[in-house]
Amino acid sequence: MKQSYLLGAVLVLTSLTLASCANSGQKPSQSSSSTSSSAQVKKKSSNSSSKKSKNKTNQETKRVGSPEFGYIDIPSKWIKFFDAEVEGLIQYTDGSAYNIVTMNAVSKAEAEVADGETFNAETIAQHVAYNWSQKDNIEKMWGSKSTVSGREAFQINIILKSGQLANTLVFQKDDKVYILSFEGDEETLDDFITNMKDTWSLDGKGAVSEK
Repeated sequence: MKQSYLLGAVLVLTSLTLASCANSGQKPSQSSSSTSSSAQVKKKSSNSSSKKSKNKTNQETKRVGSPEFGYIDIPSKWIKFFDAEVEGLIQYTDGSAYNIVTMNAVSKAEAEVADGETFNAETIAQHVAYNWSQKDNIEKMWGSKSTVSGREAFQINIILKSGQLANTLVFQKDDKVYILSFEGDEETLDDFITNMKDTWSLDGKGAVSEK
């Protein structure tokens, strides 16, 4: 199956000493206008738009996640995704191994924040963006501000040279920074990101456990 491009950017947070990034000067832009000026995604046809609207209607969902990473609602038909090189993250796919959602969280100790740096969502988002910037398969990358369940979030938006899209939401609650990532096609991403923002919480009531 296709390897998840997001894994490198997300997993590095548990092993990277962030000092090497501190002087890079690279961080996601906080201007919402940068989204419209930087993103040049092809418009879908009217048929595609109709299909998208239809998919939004009466779509059954299930709640997935963990006490460590929080919980989100995803389409019921999505299944667990396993990458042989990755352990410890929660991932689901629609079965294509192209559309993939990844859940992660990191504490200050796990992030190994360098002296002089503040452990918060902005710092972690900067380093996720820096990690992405080192890859040669990036067509465009920009940042924007968002919210996840009412909390300020930093959103990193990626267009890969393959045409695949990747979005990462980084936000903080209490003493942990949470990372929600999605990669896949534009049509699936549009609905999925909105749903993640609205349904994330630490409340696991009704969540399914799929091993």
